[in-house]
Amino acid sequence: MSGHSGNEQDVLEALDLLLHLDTERTRRISLLDTHAVLRALTDRIRHEHGFDVALAGLIEDRDLVLRIWSGTHHDTLHDLSVPLGLGLGGRVAAVGSPVVVGDYFGSHHITHDFDAQVRREGVAGMVGLPIGSGTTRGVIYGAHRDAAKIGDNAVDALGRLTRLATLAVDVADGAATLADSSVAAERRRIAESLHDSVGAMLFGIGSSLRRLQTEARETPSVTRQLARVEQQLSLASSSLRESVSRLRETRSDRDPGRLAAGVAESVRCFELRTGVTAGFVPVGRTPDLDPERAAVLVRAVDEALLNVEKHARARSVVVTLACSDDRVSVAVMDDGVGCPTVDPAADGRSGSPGTAATGAGLPGLRTRVQRLGGSLRLLRDEDGTTLRCDVPLPQPAAGAPGAGEGPAALHGGDAAPDAAPDAAAATNL
Repeated sequence: MSGHSGNEQDVLEALDLLLHLDTERTRRISLLDTHAVLRALTDRIRHEHGFDVALAGLIEDRDLVLRIWSGTHHDTLHDLSVPLGLGLGGRVAAVGSPVVVGDYFGSHHITHDFDAQVRREGVAGMVGLPIGSGTTRGVIYGAHRDAAKIGDNAVDALGRLTRLATLAVDVADGAATLADSSVAAERRRIAESLHDSVGAMLFGIGSSLRRLQTEARETPSVTRQLARVEQQLSLASSSLRESVSRLRETRSDRDPGRLAAGVAESVRCFELRTGVTAGFVPVGRTPDLDPERAAVLVRAVDEALLNVEKHARARSVVVTLACSDDRVSVAVMDDGVGCPTVDPAADGRSGSPGTAATGAGLPGLRTRVQRLGGSLRLLRDEDGTTLRCDVPLPQPAAGAPGAGEGPAALHGGDAAPDAAPDAAAATNL
């Protein structure tokens, strides 16, 4: 049979769209060029703050990789991979706080894994600061080629620049989360389309084939041909089931994309259902969460959107998803009038002035959130209502990587500070 039926054509177009979405995801993220921001910031570190050399790197897999540089004379520090905990940058990435070394080679509180590279560049004093909100995503360095003191003012100035770098990283991560959510939703849609169209078509062919086999019992050659067709049809049906299963499956129970995709789907359905303009804004990288925490956060979004739909008379809604040092939160903000029913924080009592009330589903949700150690808050002012749900991130088990790591743990003992300017931190490059 040549050509494609209408159902087959729909499926092929859907597959083309999925490929386009994945390509578009890469393009959108490239537009938010974090490296371009870091290049501009390293130039400012040198030209506005008097450092001879500036470097920046992002965490790739488990290492810090120095991808950005300004003022270097050689390439020994270019694309250098720095394991977490080693060197000044590795130390910054591991503990998430600034590290200052006034005399790089004279300090007793750094590992000297990168002495050869640093000596080749002629660097003496160095400071590193972390990039990222919550989990460290990278490090910015400023360095002098002499032993000039790196004072608090210089560290504060670099701190302001790292906040800009953090914003750039968070925006890029948010764009990646949105794109991943779009791809996940399209995967599910294609799976449903394959099941409903091609699956139904194969079932119909199978029914027709069985009728032909009944009618062709007296013709052995035709019966044999029909048997071969039936075998091929069985293989096609099995392949379809496997493809649909792969499209529907998630990568793991703790896949961070599941949480973002769930929130994005809730927002999309709300907008389609109500016609109210609704946006989803993920901030930074979505953390790995167990299914229970993820389900509670999505449930909080669903419940808040339901209350907006029923009571708020809102013209627009914005939903955010963000992660801090120790917790992840969702917030649903609308510009409506609120809903004067039950305050979840009052255990069924009437709402107090300044605190918005909610629908009956929120007290039960609040109990689930509190069992996880989180909080559920609903606030209203003249601009609208905000429901915010926070849950703590899972704590690493004792002895797990990262558990109990501090400056002393990374050094294997107490670290005595150098004389100023090394007193700001006990460090490694």
